[in-house]
Amino acid sequence: MRLSDQSEDEEKLLRLAEGCDPASLVLSPAEGFLLSRIDGRTSQGVLRRIGALGPAEIDRCVARWLEAGVLEWTRAELREEARVVRAASAPAHTAGPLLPALDPSLELDASVQEELLAFAQRLRRPYHEILGVPRDADARRLKQAYFALSKRLHPDRYFRRRIGAFAPLIDACFKKLLEAYELLSDPATRAALQAAPSPAADAGPALTSSLAVRRRLRARVGALGAAKRASEERRRKAKGFFESGMASFAKERWLEAAASVRLAIAFDPENEAYRERFSEVQRRAHDERARALVRQAEGALELRDFAQAVSLFEEAVDYRPADPELSMRAAKITWQALRDMRRAKELAAHAVELAPDNGGYRRLLGLVYRDAGLTANAKRELEMALRLDPQDVEAKAALRAL
Repeated sequence: MRLSDQSEDEEKLLRLAEGCDPASLVLSPAEGFLLSRIDGRTSQGVLRRIGALGPAEIDRCVARWLEAGVLEWTRAELREEARVVRAASAPAHTAGPLLPALDPSLELDASVQEELLAFAQRLRRPYHEILGVPRDADARRLKQAYFALSKRLHPDRYFRRRIGAFAPLIDACFKKLLEAYELLSDPATRAALQAAPSPAADAGPALTSSLAVRRRLRARVGALGAAKRASEERRRKAKGFFESGMASFAKERWLEAAASVRLAIAFDPENEAYRERFSEVQRRAHDERARALVRQAEGALELRDFAQAVSLFEEAVDYRPADPELSMRAAKITWQALRDMRRAKELAAHAVELAPDNGGYRRLLGLVYRDAGLTANAKRELEMALRLDPQDVEAKAALRAL
């Protein structure tokens, strides 16, 4: 991206203040590497994407050094100094999509709007916090958390609804949710994330000059070089993984593409280009997984293994949570073959929620309610089915028999 195309904040250039001796500062190895890249020609936006520190920690270092007089903006930027220092000191979670206000006029329940706003507040947090699980959560716990959230946050669930400014927010939330789950649930990418350099501890505001400090800083030069080489090697690997993923994507090998892009993000988590493509790649991979599961479920049906068929259909629903037909197929088998009314009701109700104007879905939910002994609920759904499709003979017969 050209400097002229970047945001206003990212264009700002930093330099060492006149008379500042870097060797006199108390710095961690990562901070020393960061300071070495400040040359009056590198923008703050570029600084956020280099070194062994995260963007938020880099902003805090810059703000602290500006306040202490170690750094200064280049002459063209001095008039903006106060505003930028305040912005750099802001908490990391304030960055992200603009949050809309609650709007009761939208076709989106107030509780859903509140949930979306709350979820958006943690988009900049570690992946396990985004999913709401412990740091050491196992694969089963990760999957449960992801699919519970994806059923509510999937953009397709709100297709054709009037949701106003919440549309881009839903998309941003789901992309981050997908990214968090896929990178933590894959052993290779989880290991790569854990191997990434951790942000160095804050050295505090003390910026003193002494012979001991200078000696200590010189002793760290080797460590700084190693950290720089390690960072460059991780970015090189990330680039290779990403290019491999895009090649697989072009050949419509979605699962291979998704695996490669996951690794690219794990090795270079601050690269926005990798993140931007990840959501599209992973959605294609999920569709491929869902199709494979449906084929397996249909094979189980041919063998009259109804329990296995339902299990496979339900797993397919996990990968395509906004597809009502998958839920309906699982509900029908559960109702007719397994006679598990509680489970059938949950699946049929999910399909109705996704497609409330489908008379066939309403009819099946009504029949499930009938067999579960919930007559009032059955009557309501069957009447709704007939309003949607007055020629539904089965719904008419069932309603007369109640």
